[in-house]
Amino acid sequence: MQDSADIYVQQANEAYRLNHFEDAVALYTKAVDLQFESSALYYNLGNAYYKSGDNAKALLWYERAKRLAANNEDIIHNINFVQEKLIDKIEVLPEFFIVKLWNSISQLFTANQWAIFSIIFCAIFTLSILIILVIRTNWIRTTLMVVVILALLFTIFTFIFARKETGRYIHYHEGIIIGQVVNVKSTPAEKSSDLFVIHSGLKVEITDKLNEWREVKLPNGEKGWILSTFVEEI
Repeated sequence: MQDSADIYVQQANEAYRLNHFEDAVALYTKAVDLQFESSALYYNLGNAYYKSGDNAKALLWYERAKRLAANNEDIIHNINFVQEKLIDKIEVLPEFFIVKLWNSISQLFTANQWAIFSIIFCAIFTLSILIILVIRTNWIRTTLMVVVILALLFTIFTFIFARKETGRYIHYHEGIIIGQVVNVKSTPAEKSSDLFVIHSGLKVEITDKLNEWREVKLPNGEKGWILSTFVEEI
């Protein structure tokens, strides 16, 4: 299966090089369908969609790539670049400075990366304790006590960030609007009143589901219901 996915990726890369972007999309998608998960693959699929003129799907795959490589500068740059081309320019609700800083730090790395950092600092903490129990030189013991305190603090914080990022992807569902023009309803019913209109490419939070309907929350806090066909979860 891995070999087949690699073949599709190679063919997609060649199609992209030849400016056959729709063919590249189809081939990259076949690799994804084989459960081939990679930030580079998702990023390239986003590029192929962008070159094909589909900004919404480009953003969808850039965002999926970002979940695997949270601090990749190319991915972040392309997300910001494509967002500038969207119709909807919705301001994000202001956050308290400390909360914004905390969330920004948390999202610097993926949950797996934070978990690795936590294991490393825990190992440093444990090793330093063991050395303190063996070494009798005062200045070394004093230095190691500082290391122990710092390692413990970093272990705690990196563990918290790992849990936070894991919970964010499990309980916090985001999506990209893929319908060109979408009327957001007051209730999950076709005949309900329209609240406002949104357009393709907008990133939303999916806060509830009911059959074929999805309740979405905009960056400015407004909520409403749309059909599931108009939004694709990241």
